[in-house]
Amino acid sequence: MFLDTASLPDIEYYRDLGILKGITTNPTLLKQHPAPRHEQLAAILATRPNLLFVQVLGNSADALVEDFEYLLAAFPKAPLGIKVPINTAGMMAVKRMRERRPDVPLLGTAIYSAGQAILAGIAGCAYVAPYVNRMENNGIDPYTVIATSRRYYDNHAIDCRIVGASFKNTRQILHALDAGAHTCTLSPELLRQMLENAVANAAIRVFNADGGL
Repeated sequence: MFLDTASLPDIEYYRDLGILKGITTNPTLLKQHPAPRHEQLAAILATRPNLLFVQVLGNSADALVEDFEYLLAAFPKAPLGIKVPINTAGMMAVKRMRERRPDVPLLGTAIYSAGQAILAGIAGCAYVAPYVNRMENNGIDPYTVIATSRRYYDNHAIDCRIVGASFKNTRQILHALDAGAHTCTLSPELLRQMLENAVANAAIRVFNADGGL
């Protein structure tokens, strides 16, 4: 699982769970905090995540690649992954990023169709992020998108992992995993809901009381 946040208190609170593969951010999450992007990313990296995904900005392939190069130059030794929105400009940028730095994992983001996911996988993205709740809000079946993409990757030996994203509730998370997502990116609130089950906590309190605590 990935923690989807730019909140340092949440990152520090959950980092010792032992299940998080890293942190995912996006411009909207970073905008919720007052510091400039560079300062926020430096602070998140100071918590020593295994991997930090940062979304590149731009409306053209040139602009996306320029931001890619800026991020890698600004944080040369950091465990950065790069999120690239998948449209025509994004696909052109993916090709150039792969040629320049094949060691940097790319995550194709803003995925609303199996076609996008399949093309991103063919292009060399290590991950794709289907937007589950946003697809549902637009009348698209996200679980069919995930299942079709996963089937194509498996049948053609494409090394691309599906990271379910954009969730409103835990039901969507479980359905995405059941449909074939390899993992998910979770907000701190949804992660808390998955961990803190009221019925389970009541049973734990009974056990502790019976044990003399």
